[in-house]
Amino acid sequence: MEFSILIFTIIFMSLIYLLIGFGINKVNAKYLLAGYNTMTAEQKQKFNIEKYLEFFNPFFKKLSIYPPLSFGLMYLLFEGEQLILIWSLTQMLPFIWFTIKSLKFKT
Repeated sequence: MEFSILIFTIIFMSLIYLLIGFGINKVNAKYLLAGYNTMTAEQKQKFNIEKYLEFFNPFFKKLSIYPPLSFGLMYLLFEGEQLILIWSLTQMLPFIWFTIKSLKFKT
């Protein structure tokens, strides 16, 4: 039972990342993209949303393969609770990289 929940979680995460990668565009970014949706009209005009989405969308599309790949690797190296804990912690790594790379778009 526990293993099936873990597999469901991995598939769910991958699908969510894929939906984000394909779903966010210039039209709906003003509603869905955190940070951009709270900017004033003047700030939005200064911000190059097209260039940001050229970075954002491929990142999330590629990120969709990270949960199953990282789980496969962790499954070979660890067992039980250690596997789940280490795999869960590794899920934060791409977002650290994403945050650092996103800073270049700051206005």
